[in-house]
Amino acid sequence: MITAFRIRDALRCMLVDAPGGDNLAAPTESVVRCRPLRNSTFWRQSLARGSNRVTVGHWARMDLASLASARMRSGVRAWEVDRLHIKEPDSGQALDLLEQIVYSAGSRGAERVFLRVPCDSQIVDVARRVGFFPYYEEIHLTGREWLPEADVSSDDPTDGFTVEEPSPPDQYGLFQLYCAATPQRVREGTGVTVDQWRDSQEPARSGRKETVLKHNGKIVGWRMREPFGKTAAGQIVGHPDHPGTAPYLVRDSCQTQNWLVPSYRPNIVELLDRRGLHETARYTMLIKTVAVPVRSREFSYVEA
Repeated sequence: MITAFRIRDALRCMLVDAPGGDNLAAPTESVVRCRPLRNSTFWRQSLARGSNRVTVGHWARMDLASLASARMRSGVRAWEVDRLHIKEPDSGQALDLLEQIVYSAGSRGAERVFLRVPCDSQIVDVARRVGFFPYYEEIHLTGREWLPEADVSSDDPTDGFTVEEPSPPDQYGLFQLYCAATPQRVREGTGVTVDQWRDSQEPARSGRKETVLKHNGKIVGWRMREPFGKTAAGQIVGHPDHPGTAPYLVRDSCQTQNWLVPSYRPNIVELLDRRGLHETARYTMLIKTVAVPVRSREFSYVEA
């Protein structure tokens, strides 16, 4: 029987070094570092019983037969399944496990639940049966030594632009850039309002650095570099009406070794490929929208 995790379950995990087996989910940290998430981190998070994580699992005596855990992204409206351990991915238990983790996240206020998996994963079909939809693919590109750019024009495509660190008032400008650079179908999954978009962003890690390009006060480009131990991951968004911004941001991003680029931004993939980076893996981003029940404050104590 699949049940919500309690403190005693976390202690049992510590005793048997669970969860074991492969993690069928592919959170950014494990993709960039090319290694599984640490069990010790999971134990600590489970014992803390914070409001930003939900976990469900099934015990067969002292054996953890299956487990799914989801964490909040940048806000309560968006959660991500970052741990998914199932011995038989195409079984009915996999369906029940995903249904239960979605229900648990929804009870905490989730409107969207994200799940990244390798494109060839069996979980794609299982997740679709639960209501997840594959909104786009992500391409993981890596490279240690960047090649010099060929055919560089002497004209700077960013003449008349300013390069700044984003400030809190820039949030709406970044949302406008996201809308301009993201297909409508994808935005239906990741968020159509500024609040939904903000909550759907992955939480910032310590050391994250961001840069925005502005033209006449309007944000037309964004770059982010985020450290993951001894390596770092990068992301870029350029405004389609300002095609010179993406090459500039890529050219100014040397020594960033890892990139997760959505498939709907092929120009970024091409620019990175020309600099010597190469594709190492592809992932499918599945998203499920959750109908969150409206709760009356009059019954809040009863519901608790």
